[in-house]
Order: sequence, then C-alpha cells, then structure tokens
Amino acid sequence: MYTYGIGDMFFVLMINVELYYFTMFLTDWAQFPMKTVQAILFITNVFDILCVLLAGIMLERVSLKFGGRYRSWFLIGPLPIVILFAFQFTKIGSDITAAAIIIAVFAVSHLLINVVTGSGGAMIGRIGKQMKEITALSTSRVQGMTAGVMVFSLAGMPLITFFSGYTNQITGVTITAAVLGVLMILGYLYVYRITSGHDPYDDAKAAHATQKASFSIREIVFLVFGNRPLLILIVAEIFRNSSIMLVATLAVYYCRYVLDNMSFMLPFLLTSAILGFIGSVVAAWIGPRLGKRRTYWTMMTVAGIIYVLARFIGTNEWIFAVMFGLGSAFATIATSMSTALFSDTVVYGEWKNGKNIRGFTMALFNLPVKISLLLRSAVVTFGLVAIGFVANADPTPEVVSGILYLITFSTAAVCLLSAVIFFLGYKLNDPDIVKMQEEIAKR
Repeated sequence: MYTYGIGDMFFVLMINVELYYFTMFLTDWAQFPMKTVQAILFITNVFDILCVLLAGIMLERVSLKFGGRYRSWFLIGPLPIVILFAFQFTKIGSDITAAAIIIAVFAVSHLLINVVTGSGGAMIGRIGKQMKEITALSTSRVQGMTAGVMVFSLAGMPLITFFSGYTNQITGVTITAAVLGVLMILGYLYVYRITSGHDPYDDAKAAHATQKASFSIREIVFLVFGNRPLLILIVAEIFRNSSIMLVATLAVYYCRYVLDNMSFMLPFLLTSAILGFIGSVVAAWIGPRLGKRRTYWTMMTVAGIIYVLARFIGTNEWIFAVMFGLGSAFATIATSMSTALFSDTVVYGEWKNGKNIRGFTMALFNLPVKISLLLRSAVVTFGLVAIGFVANADPTPEVVSGILYLITFSTAAVCLLSAVIFFLGYKLNDPDIVKMQEEIAKR
C-alpha cells in the first residue's frame, strides 16, 4: 500500500488550478467586476466549509454496497467532479449568469470532493491493522500530495499557456482543469483497484458498518464535541494549514515587491516542493520511531523556528528560498501524521462511547483547510494594510521590510501555535491507541 497516495497526488495536481489561479481567473481572465468577484469568493468559501460537514453526514448515512462503503466513492465520485470542476473556469452568458453557474458547480463539486477525499482518509482505518501500517498509509498520502505540488509548480502555468495559445485565456484554463481532472480519475481508479477486499475486510465488519450508518445528526454532533482529542487536533490543524496557505499567498508579494523578480516564483515554489517531498519520505522513518504525537509537535516547532531564522539569515533570495524549503520539509513531516492522528481519534471515540463515526470524522480532515483559508485572507489583508502596502506602486523600504516580516513571522507564529496547542491538548500516544483497540476488540 505504499502507492496509496497516487490518488491524492493527481487530486492535488487538479485542485491546485483552483488554489493558485481561481482568483486570477475571476479578475484578470474572465474580467468580472470586483464586487462580483468578492461575492463569488465569499459565497464559495462559505459553501466550502458547509460541504465538509455535509460530506461527513453523507459518509455516515449513505452506505454503498457494490464496492464498499467508502471505497465505492473512488469509482463514482471523480467523473462528476471533473465535469463540474471544469465549469468553475468558464464564463457563460452575462456576468450574473456566469457567476451563478460558477457558484453552483463549485458547491456540488466540492461536496463530492470532500466525500472522495474523506473516503481516502476513512479507508486508512480499514486497510491498516497495525500502528506502523496506519502511519505508513498516512505518510503515503502526504507523499502523493507533495509530489502533486511539485509537478504542478513545473507544469501548471505551461499547460494553461499551451491550451490558451490554441483557444483563448478562459478556455485554456477550462481545458487545463479538465485534463488534470482526467488524471485524477485514473489515480482514484488505481486506488480503487489496490484497495479491493479491504472495505469491509470481513462479514463482521460489514454488519458493524451497516449498524453504524444509522446515527442521527444530533448523535454525530454529540459524539464530535465529546471527543476532546479530535477538537484539539482540528484547532492545531487549522494553524498548521494556515502556514502553508500564508507561504503560498505571500510568496507572490515577496517575489514581486521585495525581489522585483516574478520569475523567481518558480524556483521558490519548486524548492519548497522538493524539500517538502523529501520531508514526506523521511516521515515514514521518523513517525514510527518518535510516535505520531511527538513527531507532530516537534516538527511544527522546528518549522516555526526556521521561518523566524529566515528573516535574519535569508540575506539573498536563494538562501531565503532554501530556508523556506527547510521549513516546508519539517512541516510536511508533521503533516504526514495528520491522517493517522484523525484515525486515532476515531478509535478514542469508539473506546469512550462505544460508537464509531469514522466517515464523519475523516471528512472533518478537510475542515481545518477551509477555515485556514479564511484565516489566511484575514492575516494577509490586515497585514498589508498595516505596512502601508499599495498595489502596483513602487514599494517603500518600510513596505519591503513589512512584507519580509509578514511572510516569516506570521508563518512562524501559526506553526508555533499549532505545536503548542497540540502539545498541551492532545494526549493520545501510540501505546494508548493500541490498548484502546484491544479493549474494543474484547467487547
């Protein structure tokens, strides 16, 4: 199962079209009025958060039998996702009509996206029976994700430019999203094939899974809020994800206004992607030896320290890029523990309450990502205003210094907050989970 992350790799390759270019598509390429752009971004952000919760409810209350309760979504989810996702990058009819289409397809596609990715997390608990197996599967997902980022940093814009050259800018993005989406379909078909026989893995588990699909929404909410490790993990994950979002957003300002060299954006992102991938490979060795809990808070602490040091040691662009790459590597090691940690909170919840809501819990894996996008937007907008930033104007020395402090200190702050919150609040160690699993089995 060391290739379990193939589906996640191609998913990230596709979704990065949205992450990096959705706002630019709305403003520069589709040329919507700014008020329309703000409305689209606000409404889609709200839908994105709601979709996580709706996806969790679907995973708990919808039982697909032909391929497995969770595994079936790898087969039926990707095709409609690709069709809807491509329509996010279109402009059909008037501004109002086009905006309505984009919002509608965004909502439905992201509901399905959260169901499919939530299924990917839930399957880890079905496949891995030992702690080392669960950690390895979690690490494999992150390896796939970081590989997807690395490939997209090289191929994303060249693909858009290539297809735009034969059509137009809007259609070029639409085709790029569709082509990368087809690769995602193939990736999840591969995962569907290699997980054959693991969902459920015996008749007893099948009966158990059918019984647990009947939880009411009220019961699910009660079980989530009664799971302290899960709540602590979600908060820590919000800040961990915020560090990734802040770097991705502020890197543009660093290259444009500090370096006055937008071409350095590619090597900056590629350096972080390569070192991040190395971190995900190392995580497979470190995680089982240090334990997931210690690995998570230790690596987030080191990443935060490195980002602070980058402000003082990064005296030129290449040193700065390498420092951020190292920070990314350590943060990625912590990220490699995330899926397995969520799986551990499922075990804790079942041990404590006798009830298993694996589908909903693993869907919550995406909730910190959505909230971190809002936190990222707040930090960036308030930070730029505070330093006196003016778009497209020659930066003053104060603005240059302010951007440097913003990209280093804000990223370091959320890393350290993640580490502190997790260290103080999350107390489940690997031996504890093993004992809980044994007690559950005896019941």
